Amino acid sequence: MQVVKIIQWDMGHRVMNHRSICKGLHGHRYRAEICIQGDMIDVEGVSEEGMVVDFSDIKEIALSFIHSKLDHAFMVWDKDEEMINFFNSSKGHKPIIVPFTPTAENVAKYIFETLSPKIIDNYGNGLHLMSVKVWETPTSYAVYSE
Repeated sequence: MQVVKIIQWDMGHRVMNHRSICKGLHGHRYRAEICIQGDMIDVEGVSEEGMVVDFSDIKEIALSFIHSKLDHAFMVWDKDEEMINFFNSSKGHKPIIVPFTPTAENVAKYIFETLSPKIIDNYGNGLHLMSVKVWETPTSYAVYSE
């Protein structure tokens, strides 16, 4: 069984070597679909009985990373010297320096790799992170799964 929690946030980036205007500074209203897979919990009397995982648990895990780290931030590739220099010489911004070009594909993988170890299988129901789908625009998304 799979369950999905959707989290949204605002973040800026640029795709430094892109052939289009995406090379410039811009932002998106991102949307991540966090897909958790496992068997339904059959432990009688527990709060999660009949669930794969409580949606509020997924929300807490995802928000603790996405909203605290990514929301209203600017994701910068560590090879983007122009942006690194700007953030080093300026205050009041929230840069996230990453070792990859900040495409939707890489953001989906980054979120997956960050959240996956935080999904704890408390009931032995095979609970694990199945995939992360990141919507960069209302019509474009990338999905990362292992």
